Amino acid sequence: MATVAPQAVKVPETHKSGDAKVVGDVLRKILPAAGGSFIEWYEFAIYSYLSSYITDNFFADGRGGSVGTWAGFAITFAFRPLGGAFFGFLADRFGRKPAMQLTILLMLVTTVLQGCLPSFSCCGDTWGWFGLVTLLVLRALQGLSAGGELSTAAVYISEISPRETLGFNLSWISVSGAFGAWTVAAIVVFIIESSLSKADMLAWGWRLPYLTSLAPGSLLIFFRQYLEETEDFEGLVKEAAAKKANGADREMEEGSSAGSEAAEMGTMQELLANHKLALLVGSLGTAGIGALWYVPPVYGVQFIQQSQKLPSNAVTFSEMLAFFIPTVLAMFVGMLVDSWGACKVHTLALSLGCIASPVPLFYWWAHVPPQQAILSVYMGQMILGLMIALTTSVYLWVVELFPVKVRVTGVSIAYNIGIGIFGGLGPVLSDLGNKEISPKGPISAPAAFTLFAGALSLCAVASSHVLARRGLMRLTHIRDTPY
Repeated sequence: MATVAPQAVKVPETHKSGDAKVVGDVLRKILPAAGGSFIEWYEFAIYSYLSSYITDNFFADGRGGSVGTWAGFAITFAFRPLGGAFFGFLADRFGRKPAMQLTILLMLVTTVLQGCLPSFSCCGDTWGWFGLVTLLVLRALQGLSAGGELSTAAVYISEISPRETLGFNLSWISVSGAFGAWTVAAIVVFIIESSLSKADMLAWGWRLPYLTSLAPGSLLIFFRQYLEETEDFEGLVKEAAAKKANGADREMEEGSSAGSEAAEMGTMQELLANHKLALLVGSLGTAGIGALWYVPPVYGVQFIQQSQKLPSNAVTFSEMLAFFIPTVLAMFVGMLVDSWGACKVHTLALSLGCIASPVPLFYWWAHVPPQQAILSVYMGQMILGLMIALTTSVYLWVVELFPVKVRVTGVSIAYNIGIGIFGGLGPVLSDLGNKEISPKGPISAPAAFTLFAGALSLCAVASSHVLARRGLMRLTHIRDTPY
């Protein structure tokens, strides 16, 4: 295994003093970094909230139906690990800042273009097929950019933050992006749905939420140009330059040119050679979080809407509740992470959100009397919101697994396999499962999927402690305690 210096993040003396100027300086770096996740999650949110309109515009009349719509949702997640590997390599090789600038630009362009596509309902078959194919291409490109966006931002924030406030500072990703974007998107869609008729929503109203991303996206691109590179990466560059200089001196003395090439291992080779277990644990350990984010609060209520014939704006409002609660609570969970430990909070989130809640929640939704359906959806989403708030811990938990040299690449691949594959496939597999398993049975398909993913993640977390005690992997590379 590669040796890792115990000081992964240098804490300036001014940070220790709690100086207000320093706190402001840290926030000026954190907010543009964390805010980029807003565009990423905003697009995912509006696609899921507008899924019924997207089905009617692109996938109706034998072109896949709801399964096709959720397969389009899954395509983005399928490409996230590839994007994570590519942008992780860029961030570990050329710097965190340029990688973040490129991901946000690609994410913004592909989001706005989706709102401009021709569809079958407005433009006929020829242009409709062009729009459908382009939609899938744009979503694949979004997967590439999303694969590098959040993970690079999480690493950047962890490397510029004082150790004692890592959890709190990383919670800004949840406030501005992961949960906040879903809340804002729900409000935007709710207002548009309440203002337009169903016919207008189907014809052109579904495009408006995509186009609204242009304003915040442009601001984020502007402010990200002023970000500074992290001390960890700059130290890594200096260390690599020193090694290269020393290697060149030795080559001149020994008359050989092969030594330095063999000595310098590439990022991906280093990751696969020395951090395979961390990569496996990170991938499986985040699977339950992906299922919890995308199956019960997103697919679950869309399915209940169809079976109970609920109004679209009521369902959208319930989804807003599910993500507004964790947006408000994220900072408090971040402080809990700093006082209790990332792994403990992560384990609690998996236990409550993926093991204890899904089966009774979906059973309740499937058997509730029609006159109580809307109330049950609101109450269920509020309960889910409390569980989802705890998942703020996942960022520090997965960042801790990797040393600085391979940190962005490792986090990007692990996070995007876990969140991307299990979260992205969750809705489409649940939709297919509901055609074979009765939703009114003891365990419905979406509940079973969430339960399986949560159990897999808990096994990975438990195994990581066993492997660490045997000296086979290291769980923390930034802050040893609390964990």
